[in-house]
Amino acid sequence: MSGTRELWRSQGYLAWFTADTAVAVGTALRGFAIPLIAFSVSHSLATAGWLATLSAALQQGCTLLGGAIVDRHERKPLIIANAIIQTLLWTVVSVLMIGGRLNIVMLFAVVGIAACTTGLIGEATDAALRSIISMREYSKARSINEGRDATINMAGSPIGGILYGIQPWLPFVCSAVVYAIAGGSATRLHLHRHGESGEHDAGTDASVDTSVDTSVDTAVDAGPTRTAGAGGDATEHMPADGHTAQRPSFISDVVLGWKWTFHTYRLPIIIVVASLINFGLNGIQYTIQLHLINVGTQPFRIGLMDTGVCVGMLIGSILANRLSEKAHVGNAMRGAFIMAFVCAIPMLFDSNYWLILICYAFVAVPFPLVNSMLFGFVFSKTDEQLQGRVATVISVPAQALSMFCGGIAGSMLPLLGFTVSIGVFLVVIGISMLIANLSRAITTIPEPSAWALAKL
Repeated sequence: MSGTRELWRSQGYLAWFTADTAVAVGTALRGFAIPLIAFSVSHSLATAGWLATLSAALQQGCTLLGGAIVDRHERKPLIIANAIIQTLLWTVVSVLMIGGRLNIVMLFAVVGIAACTTGLIGEATDAALRSIISMREYSKARSINEGRDATINMAGSPIGGILYGIQPWLPFVCSAVVYAIAGGSATRLHLHRHGESGEHDAGTDASVDTSVDTSVDTAVDAGPTRTAGAGGDATEHMPADGHTAQRPSFISDVVLGWKWTFHTYRLPIIIVVASLINFGLNGIQYTIQLHLINVGTQPFRIGLMDTGVCVGMLIGSILANRLSEKAHVGNAMRGAFIMAFVCAIPMLFDSNYWLILICYAFVAVPFPLVNSMLFGFVFSKTDEQLQGRVATVISVPAQALSMFCGGIAGSMLPLLGFTVSIGVFLVVIGISMLIANLSRAITTIPEPSAWALAKL
């Protein structure tokens, strides 16, 4: 508990947490309502599914550049800009819906712009966290975020269903309001500049010198080298001879993130496992959601499905909060992936609403622990100046497959039915489970107290 109190006393953490929470609320409300609106406007299950695919594809395409943008510019203005743009976009959707003028083309356009904005500058919020807290606090902060997200989604989906039932435009109005709150909270952020934090985390696995081939066995250079990165304040590259060199180009910064990541020991296999599990879980999610829409399930009951998932995640986040400082990460990952696979199996045999709800809730239990410990390990070991780019390198491959889940699920359901569609995605989850249990790159990740000495 002392670690949690210390975290809340960290300068700027409360403002960051408020802004990030408001964004999560806005995303939950609009994310629930968009497939319903798309189906009601287009009267096509496939169109509703491919809207989700387009959104994911645009977001991930823009994320390829977004990591470098986040690392080359001050993160606070980017967080504020994202909040302003999202507020305007969902205000426009609300006005069009109230006036009865929204059509599928307009919805595709707004969703596309929102996805591009998120891809280009949305990572600024997560990247800023490393400028506020230390490595020792990172796992704890991630577990708190997991509990927060589970709570928001647990309440957000049924609330979204209730709001949608009152007036279909209400979820979008509320989403615009909370994005505005996020922007207001972000104005109070105080992010330290590189070299001013006064803290050097031992064991970070790479130098960020862009002039050399980085290696996972090299510790962070304690000398005067500075590379343009987070906050945009490091505009020079200072070699050891004291002369000022030209700032690396934007493309060089993009390439550095990929080069650094794939020279690490564990990250490539983590990316493969994340890609597969994301595809499987997102595929099951879209299959369930589109199936319920297709059979005419009430919006509140569809939202209740998400509530069940979030109850599972809330339970998982409580476990993560208790275990995040002492559990062996590799062993925790083994159990998490096995549980996700086993708990999805009953859906192959029955499409009963309550069975799906229970199974889906149990599938969600282990993943707050995965997010807080596995990715807590990754980002706590990543230099602050590379946070945005490494987040990009992880998220783009991890989402490369799952961005098509909406379209695939929407196309498979009318042809193959619910059971076969679930089975396709379950096979992928099974493959990720085998890799996570057999790869020493994952199974040998130690408990957080040993992270400083562990190789990324």
